[in-house]
Amino acid sequence: MKPEYKFLRENIRNNLWNGIFWSIGFNFVTPFIGVLASRLGATNSDYALLSSVPALHTILIILPATMIIGRFRKQKRIIAGMILLCRFFYFLLVFIPYLHVSAITSLILLVGLYNAINSVIAVAWQSMMGEIIPHSYRNRVFAQRNIWTGLSGMVVAFIAGWGIDRIPFPYGYEVAFSIGFAASLIETWYFMRLRIPSEETMEYVQDKQKKELDNRKNLSLNWLTRYNLNQGRTYYLFCASAIVYIFAWQAAWPIYTKVKVDTLLASNTMMSIDTIAGAIGSLLGYRAWARIADYKGTGWTVFGSALMLGLTPFFWIYAPNMKWVYVYDFIGGIATAGFQQSVFNRLLEIVPENGRQRAIAIYTTLSQISAIFAPILGMKLFSYVSYDTCMALIGSVRILGSLCFLIILSPMLLKLARSVKQIKFDK
Repeated sequence: MKPEYKFLRENIRNNLWNGIFWSIGFNFVTPFIGVLASRLGATNSDYALLSSVPALHTILIILPATMIIGRFRKQKRIIAGMILLCRFFYFLLVFIPYLHVSAITSLILLVGLYNAINSVIAVAWQSMMGEIIPHSYRNRVFAQRNIWTGLSGMVVAFIAGWGIDRIPFPYGYEVAFSIGFAASLIETWYFMRLRIPSEETMEYVQDKQKKELDNRKNLSLNWLTRYNLNQGRTYYLFCASAIVYIFAWQAAWPIYTKVKVDTLLASNTMMSIDTIAGAIGSLLGYRAWARIADYKGTGWTVFGSALMLGLTPFFWIYAPNMKWVYVYDFIGGIATAGFQQSVFNRLLEIVPENGRQRAIAIYTTLSQISAIFAPILGMKLFSYVSYDTCMALIGSVRILGSLCFLIILSPMLLKLARSVKQIKFDK
């Protein structure tokens, strides 16, 4: 029996509970960062920096951190320690309101550090999932995980928002952030219960060590060849398409936050309801997009979900109150569920096991480069043109980005890429 099948049932169960407690901690904290920033007097630039600074931190640490972690055969304990460090920022947020001089700056820096470390964790986690969950089980397993994390997050977000509004400022936030940190301790415990074949099965270890030895023999090759994976053309085209799309996707994030908090005067309870609306959309989307992926393939699912998500800024042109926002975020939840789930599965498809962690780190770094500038430019655009024009332009670029995902699925383009590659090597 293959090692991944030997531990499969146990890993699916522990991965599910790990996700549920991650969702509990996450939803006691992140839905209310925007409202907290408003209470601390955030400006347009501050809202943009809440999205841009995390991307900048991610770029600075993700590749070096991934390369260092990749040197260790047993990585689970290292990643568990990073999870604890990352979630400790939940607890540090408790002290933000008392920093009267630089509270908003401290909030931006803590959110940035949290997201950067979390990105390193995500790369390692994705690589681990590619090892412990066989390809034929992935759509079903991750759809189930996402459904349960969505359900638990929906309930938690409502309770947290309702509670924060009924406890005097800043004590409501302190209680919520402390509970979020406590949940992360259980999240880490379930992560440690995962069984990693490459760390436990000698046959698997010897095979992996052989692949690492083969890699060292290729150090004399040029940089591009070393980083050219077995299906390199598909991988690199996918990364390029993701940069275009993620730029337009994240450009609207600070605008959405500002509209909800400053224009529509959303309370913490309203933000909870909004989170629930998106979570319900995600719950419906995960299973539906998983079935579409099984039928049409993950490449087509990436395009379909990206196109649907690309249309949502046009809806936001008419946003007179939070009730309409609930509807838009419900639709966005369906689309985002499909996009995030299919992008993750698509990466595991096109990147072979040998070099998977490094390839995912490169993808994350490239996508985060656009994420640095997108929120800042999005808010600049919001400041210089009308709101309607801003949403229409962002939606148009998103649609263009989704078409890039479609174009790279074209057999003609892949054939052309193969021809160019062959000509290069013939020379």
